[in-house]
Amino acid sequence: MISGTIAMTAPDLVVREPSPDELPRALYLFQHHVPPNDSRFFAAIRTRPVQRLVAAGAIWLRGTTAFFRTVCQPGISRETIAGPLIAELENCAKNNGAEAIRFAELLADDDEWNSALGARGYVPFRSERFFQVAFERAHRRVSILTNKCQADIPGTWRTEAIRTFPPEILINLVTMHRLLPIAELRQHWRADLPFGFDMDLSCILFDNQEPMGTLLVRRGSNTLFIDVRVVLRQNPYLRALGNICLFRHVAERVIPGESIQWLEFRGGETEHLETGNLAKRMGGCEMPERRVLARKL
Repeated sequence: MISGTIAMTAPDLVVREPSPDELPRALYLFQHHVPPNDSRFFAAIRTRPVQRLVAAGAIWLRGTTAFFRTVCQPGISRETIAGPLIAELENCAKNNGAEAIRFAELLADDDEWNSALGARGYVPFRSERFFQVAFERAHRRVSILTNKCQADIPGTWRTEAIRTFPPEILINLVTMHRLLPIAELRQHWRADLPFGFDMDLSCILFDNQEPMGTLLVRRGSNTLFIDVRVVLRQNPYLRALGNICLFRHVAERVIPGESIQWLEFRGGETEHLETGNLAKRMGGCEMPERRVLARKL
């Protein structure tokens, strides 16, 4: 647990722990990227012309590395508050024994937080690749493949929504392929989390009672974000059939031409190359890389 109380000031900005009245507003800014329960929060408060909360930061410790997130009110330039807010989070990390600090989100090169972090000596710790596919095209491809391969799908296979299962059922699958930190898996597996996994579109592929694959999906305004997609079968054709089952689960529940226009896949910089290959077979294209930035303290 990160502890201690420090406050930092700039000409018209104060960075400190939020008051009890300010805490709900700070937490609301994190509604789409909820930090772990053991996080410590900071609020960036404008003092002129009236006092108001304009941004917030959350920080937590894992071993000797501190992780943090920063969020702003709409319309607030990161450039005006990034320096004092990030400096305060770094001070907090040092005071709690951290040897390194890492921004807990993937950033594109043109993100304002990227520039602010770079100016403070942060460098890429790892990169991830992203691929985008038009949902209508993907839906059509899944329908064609389902009709073509239906007779080959084993009768013992079925998909079920994750809603009635605990996240522990997938820990072995996820850790085996290093697809997602376990803490993040548990954190996003919540029906009350606005930007967590969609509890009905996200599914588990079973062979009888054995979980053999999963598709974990978050829903945006016009995009389905595919965070995890894996089928645990050595035979390539069986893996392909498993992927058809996973995507069929989504295709049966989302109608093309309504709100969802895109699928977005993520994969490691060099690992999980199958993700990119699948997206391209669906007619998709690669998006700019995003990076996790970190620095020593």
